[in-house]
Amino acid sequence: MRLVAIVVLLGVCGVSGASRASSGSTGTSRALDPPLLVPWSRVGDIALGEPRARVEREYGSVGHGFHALQRYGGNVQGHYMLHGDRVTVTFYRDRVGELEFKTTYYRTKTGFGVGSRIPLGPCHRTATSPCEHHWRGFIYNPTLRVRPCSCWVKAGRGAQSLQANAFNFGKPWFFIYLRRGHVTGFYFALKYVD
Repeated sequence: MRLVAIVVLLGVCGVSGASRASSGSTGTSRALDPPLLVPWSRVGDIALGEPRARVEREYGSVGHGFHALQRYGGNVQGHYMLHGDRVTVTFYRDRVGELEFKTTYYRTKTGFGVGSRIPLGPCHRTATSPCEHHWRGFIYNPTLRVRPCSCWVKAGRGAQSLQANAFNFGKPWFFIYLRRGHVTGFYFALKYVD
């Protein structure tokens, strides 16, 4: 009887310990963090626009899993160490405003994520470009500031990107970074300003 009680107690403690999320500077991963990438709004269990308090309850607050890098105008930017890499989060006061990550852990339901290849596809002549490439609403290689970004960009939440220019700053923007045609990282922002 005593042995059964000890085994049951160890089993409960083991399950409880396994279900806790771990974080910190060691780079350990969270047991509850799903490997989910929802284009272009969610990574794991962190979504654009969701309450900061919920994210901090699950992933940790400043000094307790969240490593703050900078603060500006009531906003705070930092990162969580998840799955061997940083997941950068910017809180716009009390909401998630930006997400950035490079880990291969997160994937869409079809398997798309860091390491995936995006085909360049055919050229499309537009009012602003003699050769513009499109992919799932994104525009390839638009000029931001003074040079092309070598990335896929989508401005706005519509099916097709708005023009990637200063007129659309302050709106949601989404970036897919590339190297030799393969995805190296993602950046999502509710309000982008270059």
